[in-house]
Amino acid sequence: MGNSATKNSCHSNQKYTSQYSLSDIIGGSCIGTPQPARKQNKSWSRASCKSWSEGTLYDPLGSSKTLWPVSRSQAMFLPEFQIRQISLQTAYTFVSTIAKGAYGKVYKILKQDTGQLFALKVISKAKVVTENGVIQAKQEVSIQKLVGHHPFILDVNHRWQGRKTLYILTDYIGGGELFSLVDQCGSLPENVVRIYVAEVALAIDFLHNAGVVHRDIKATNVLLDDEGHAVIIDFGLAKWLSHTERTNTLCGTPEYMAPEIFNRQYYGQEVDWWSLGVLACFMLTNQYPAGTSSELLPEDRGTGYAPAGTLPPNAENISAAAKDLLKRLLQPDPCLRLRSLLGLQRIAFYMGFDVQSYMQKKESPFRLLGRRVETEPEKTNREFSNFDSSLRNSIFHAECV
Repeated sequence: MGNSATKNSCHSNQKYTSQYSLSDIIGGSCIGTPQPARKQNKSWSRASCKSWSEGTLYDPLGSSKTLWPVSRSQAMFLPEFQIRQISLQTAYTFVSTIAKGAYGKVYKILKQDTGQLFALKVISKAKVVTENGVIQAKQEVSIQKLVGHHPFILDVNHRWQGRKTLYILTDYIGGGELFSLVDQCGSLPENVVRIYVAEVALAIDFLHNAGVVHRDIKATNVLLDDEGHAVIIDFGLAKWLSHTERTNTLCGTPEYMAPEIFNRQYYGQEVDWWSLGVLACFMLTNQYPAGTSSELLPEDRGTGYAPAGTLPPNAENISAAAKDLLKRLLQPDPCLRLRSLLGLQRIAFYMGFDVQSYMQKKESPFRLLGRRVETEPEKTNREFSNFDSSLRNSIFHAECV
């Protein structure tokens, strides 16, 4: 659920084919979910079909039946998605389409009275219901709304619903994806990697203390702001999970999934620290650790399969302290894995550096790389003609922002 000036619908085939989450591959939900709701439904009466799309509170012929103030297609998304009623185009101007996903699109829009940029995610209710993703969609926005005030996590400014569509409004993050930055640079210098590992680790620690496990930390889910600082997005696979709880759902992006997920074992919050290790390896070497591949299950792997967490050959070019960081994060045994800010602070890679100080964003990664974000005048379409017809006719409350 992210946005970026440079975020495209896909990257090059070589780099991006493996970046899809399992939820992307199977249509938006984790393995093991029930059959789509459409397959479970029995045939409905005419009255039942009407109540799906319309409320019956003001039906003069339904006085002897149960009265519903809103339709069921709206009630199932309450209270996370409130019902709003004012024309969208009166307050915002369309700029461009940022990305397309399984459930909808993300648009870059401009608030007319303030000139502030936002990202608007537009989701089809029908697709969410068909894939049995209602609970997942509601949980995603509730988690992100709770934790979004953290400086390295994307906040949800507002979310609401129309008759057929869900809307999620967030700040616009214009620095691009971390994946694109690594792709352009080949690999990142260690002083920049030190910043990104600390920023993502601070966000992970905050999530875990809030009782949330992300389960999809990866380079395409880390956007960069105008100074190049990390912003974690996409809580579609996030789950409420305390320090002592365990789950066994098979989900995530294969290259970033911890061994305990692959092996169908019960796992906890430690899986996010493994993903951070894969991310650090990718930033330092532009390669993934050996033993992480698109081969989903252990029984599908060949006899010459490298142990999980094996560093790629070009890791020989990085410092001993950086290798030590990777080996501690990519520890196959979750009990021995580096999984706390205190543990991160104590290793050689952060000797002489205060991990907590990165919360203040004193050093700009873009400045260290000699880069800057181009600030060009926004080209807008004030008539919203590039929006889908369903979006042009959508409704929302004037007090959204």
